[in-house]
Amino acid sequence: LGVARADTEINMTGFGGATNLPVWVALDKGLFKKEGLSVTLDRTQGSAPQIKDTMEGKYQFITSAFDNIVAYTEGDGAAQYPDFDIVAILGVHSGLNSVVARPEVKDYAAIKGKAVSVDALTSGYATVLYQILADRGLTRDKEYKVISVGGTDARVKSLKDGSAAAAVISSLDDIQLQKEGYNILGDAAAAIGNYQGSVYSLRRSWAKTHDQEVMALTRAIIAAHDYVFANREGAIEVLKKHTKGLTDQELSELYERLTGPGGLHKGAAINMKGVETVLKLRSIYGGGKSSLMNPLKYVDLSYSERAHQEK
Repeated sequence: LGVARADTEINMTGFGGATNLPVWVALDKGLFKKEGLSVTLDRTQGSAPQIKDTMEGKYQFITSAFDNIVAYTEGDGAAQYPDFDIVAILGVHSGLNSVVARPEVKDYAAIKGKAVSVDALTSGYATVLYQILADRGLTRDKEYKVISVGGTDARVKSLKDGSAAAAVISSLDDIQLQKEGYNILGDAAAAIGNYQGSVYSLRRSWAKTHDQEVMALTRAIIAAHDYVFANREGAIEVLKKHTKGLTDQELSELYERLTGPGGLHKGAAINMKGVETVLKLRSIYGGGKSSLMNPLKYVDLSYSERAHQEK
């Protein structure tokens, strides 16, 4: 196998939450190091700064909502990049987000007349939230208003300061909010059906000149996802190190959620049916004028296919 040069530095950024478990495993269990990579993981404050930093070369590898990749490719992101070429190469999970509401908001109907907070108005899990609310008879800008605040931390803050009645919140923050008296109205992915949540992504232009590094990243991430599903005890040990304040019972429940329906993807595979759902929702809510039909405009499966052929 063509292992990348020793100590090749890769700067990575993603959102907070327990869905980082495979990356934590790859870091803690030496899976990146085994491939000759020295990887750092930063937590982004939102999709807009994350995309900006990546396009400027600060980061080579990111985890982000697949919807973000589609939005920016189509020119519907928070900023326009004529040379935008970030593409998804592996799948993280199928959603792993909850619709969380303030303590006084007991059900979806109680959102009427209030505001919900999202990362960006036309990307990320905003379209999922719009569809969930539409399925319950609530129309955006008619029965409720939307405020754009940024990443998970900002959405949690909006719930706590009362500027938003509800928001899509990732695990572990959703569980923490529930412990504090907030209401989980439902699992976002379960409410939508097949959905491609976060993906591992990079710039096509960078990948073209760094094939060894991309293949090394691909092998390490696939191995990390395999580890999570094959080694419950080891995965929970990593979770415990990176998530503070959880009891053993809560860690066990979180692991079950991460590896259950709508959770992390075995083999870091991309859910192509879930990709179709994202494209369908973006066609409705994304601000574009046409239907999005071609998944391969946003996805490159060649690296994962090559990695599996090497096994």
